[in-house]
Amino acid sequence: MGLGGLLLGYVGATDSYELPLLVRLSLWLGLCAVGGVIAVTIERAAVGSGLQSRSFLFWWILLTAGLAVAMIPVIFLVNSSGSYSQFANLPLFALNSFAISAALVAFRLLIGTLPVSKVPDEKAADDQSDQAWSAEQAPERPLLLGRLTAGLQSARLLALKSEGHYLKVFTDQGSELILMRLKDALAETGPVEGMQVHRSWWLARREGIERRNRDGRIELKLDEDNWVPVSRTHRSAWLKEDW
Repeated sequence: MGLGGLLLGYVGATDSYELPLLVRLSLWLGLCAVGGVIAVTIERAAVGSGLQSRSFLFWWILLTAGLAVAMIPVIFLVNSSGSYSQFANLPLFALNSFAISAALVAFRLLIGTLPVSKVPDEKAADDQSDQAWSAEQAPERPLLLGRLTAGLQSARLLALKSEGHYLKVFTDQGSELILMRLKDALAETGPVEGMQVHRSWWLARREGIERRNRDGRIELKLDEDNWVPVSRTHRSAWLKEDW
């Protein structure tokens, strides 16, 4: 928001170029500060409502609409200077609000992974995902398999691979792509023992997994078409388990 305020003030967005530079910068930094508080409030409310596993487009539309609508009264007050003579310009204020909000929200999504805020009951699951083995109490069949099509729900879970906002679930009966984050999925793998061996990979523990060294990197064989890399971050924990 700070960078957005500086840029909008410098270029004199929405005809503010007629004002002196310092006035423009102060005006836009103030507006973006208010917008930042509103945006964080909307984002935290959305995260707390259980909307974590969604696409970039979903978050962009949701946050843009929420921020733009909330900022229209603020923009009106700034432009009217206490008078009500600017009601005729409300459509223009709304259009400007949506355009600027769309750009700022897109930038917000590009510089970080949304959502950055974690609800309290997710923190434990995220901490568990950074440990070597996931061995939480869980139903006999992994909850994660219930998210797959009927033909794979009775399959044996083999591995998970993060692909952007999606997750590829590998089983002994085939694979399927679902809309879910890897960190969220790790909480649903129990009672299957497994380990996160790479920031994008989780692998179920199996006897006799074939391994190879490729350009100084350890890789574990999942099937004929897929070799799972063991990253340096997770290598020491993997070696301790002695697969």
